[in-house]
Amino acid sequence: MKAIFESFNNPEKEFVDFDAMGKLATCDNLVQKSAEIVEGVNNIWYEYIPKSYDGTKSVPLVVQVHGGGHDGKRWVDYTIWHKLAEQLGFIVIYPNSIEYQMWTCTDTDIEYLYDLIKLIQSRYNIDKNRIYMQGMSNGDMMTLAFSMKHPEMLAAAGFLTGPAPEEAIDGERPVGALPLIQFRGEKDVNWNLNPDTEDVYSVRYEMNDLNREIWLEANGITGLPALSIVGRQNFLRFKGSNAPIINWEIKDMGHREPAESAQIIWDYLYSGCSRLEDGSLKLENPIKNIEGDNDLVVLSAGGDKIYKKDKVVSIGSLSEGCAKIFHPSDPDTFFDKPLNEMYQTPDLFAPAEFFNAAFGAEVEYIDSGDQVVITFNNGMKVEMFSKSPLIIVDGEYRALKKPSVLLCGAFYVPVGIFCEEILNKHVSMADDTMCISGHFAQIGRYTARIIKNYIK
Repeated sequence: MKAIFESFNNPEKEFVDFDAMGKLATCDNLVQKSAEIVEGVNNIWYEYIPKSYDGTKSVPLVVQVHGGGHDGKRWVDYTIWHKLAEQLGFIVIYPNSIEYQMWTCTDTDIEYLYDLIKLIQSRYNIDKNRIYMQGMSNGDMMTLAFSMKHPEMLAAAGFLTGPAPEEAIDGERPVGALPLIQFRGEKDVNWNLNPDTEDVYSVRYEMNDLNREIWLEANGITGLPALSIVGRQNFLRFKGSNAPIINWEIKDMGHREPAESAQIIWDYLYSGCSRLEDGSLKLENPIKNIEGDNDLVVLSAGGDKIYKKDKVVSIGSLSEGCAKIFHPSDPDTFFDKPLNEMYQTPDLFAPAEFFNAAFGAEVEYIDSGDQVVITFNNGMKVEMFSKSPLIIVDGEYRALKKPSVLLCGAFYVPVGIFCEEILNKHVSMADDTMCISGHFAQIGRYTARIIKNYIK
């Protein structure tokens, strides 16, 4: 047969609407239910009952609260709670808001969810000590309103991408402790922005701070958090004498619910939280516990300390002993346009004592401080010289991308460059804050903001 069509050229670019691809695993056994829970209203919710449920033993309950512009049924497409429910044998319900596609977060909404949970308990064999709630965006705000007033009904709560503004919280505070996980996308900044906004992050990040800080007293949190970064996932676990708070951030993510959020919430929090018969919290090790990374340090421009696992460590005793970003002056080049040549870009520098604070290395000054010898725990010896990119590593001459600098008695080293090129570490930056790690780790801007408050 003769070909009658010409072949199509493969385009170099293809435009795809990723935002239209947020749906996850389908849910085949979802059942719609309704009842007059609020007077005069036919309230609708959706239930997922795992195949293993036969009513002979009590099972946990998860209440998943949809975001604005949605309802319970449509929100099922954006979570994997039903998949986990089938694997682990718990029940999930997805209530519709009273108002059309929107939670008002008033007492009416709060009591609606309270009475709905009571109704589910009367119909199924629910473990009343293992009831959890999680909401996204407007559902985050609804979960906050409910959990502040009725923490005694829940064993833990999850809040995703929807911090409530101060005017909505209106001075209210939780009446009791509750284990929490609060997810914040690094680039979730869409709140009251206008073209004149100088810092597009500050408004949203201040709301994030407030939504965590209102729980500090109730949860008994006074100490430093444990820091763990796994790829783009940033975790800070505030232990608390009464209950923990986990701050979870994903690098580069905006206003959306992470596809794996149910798995993270269950593994890192819900799996270790329950209530005893007297109403007190029982906290055990969850499936995955956040204890902090032993191979990770954070430093920040203007700070004279570093953050290691769950501790703050001083870099050195010099008053100048703080990390700085050096911006090069305009260099003389053969070409009059900037190319970001290696000497033309700013970098974070820190005193040589950083290597002692971060890695326990010995630091020795020679020649009135113009030369430094650093001996690491594995025996590797590195000689560095001020005003020179040249270094000597175990007798071998090598060069860094930028030279070290001697200023006011402090020998500044381009520590990120050194750790990448000589120590084979992974280095990431956010908001003038550097994370140096022995594994792939990308620090998020909001996590950097929190850590900066401890080390500056």
